[in-house]
Amino acid sequence: MTYPSRKDIWTAILWFGIIAIALIWTFINNDMLLLSISVIALIIAVWFWLTVRYHVEERHLTAYYGPFKKSIDIHDIEKIRLVRSLKFSPALALTRLEITYGYDHQVIRVSPSDNSLFVKQLMSINPDIDFE
Repeated sequence: MTYPSRKDIWTAILWFGIIAIALIWTFINNDMLLLSISVIALIIAVWFWLTVRYHVEERHLTAYYGPFKKSIDIHDIEKIRLVRSLKFSPALALTRLEITYGYDHQVIRVSPSDNSLFVKQLMSINPDIDFE
């Protein structure tokens, strides 16, 4: 099953506000190099905004975000907890699910549109997941 990322206004303001300020600043100062970089950053931000999603299948959780893809074996997931974070991750909302997995306790933060259904599906595959 595929879950789109939940998107909130604060994340949109943060992402696109910073880029808008950079675009305006570089346009006013007539700096074509920085303007080009700002336009590229805007394109990448829109790409991320439109493509973040999570796919849960038999054994894997796969997060898609822009040109990137991260796949996790669901049986390696140790813990899921609800957090508020601005750290870069494949999530478009401030309230996220922090998933700890693997022998070295890696972390990925996601923001599926339906947290409860997402967690239930993961726990139906791996009932040993600790949910806080």
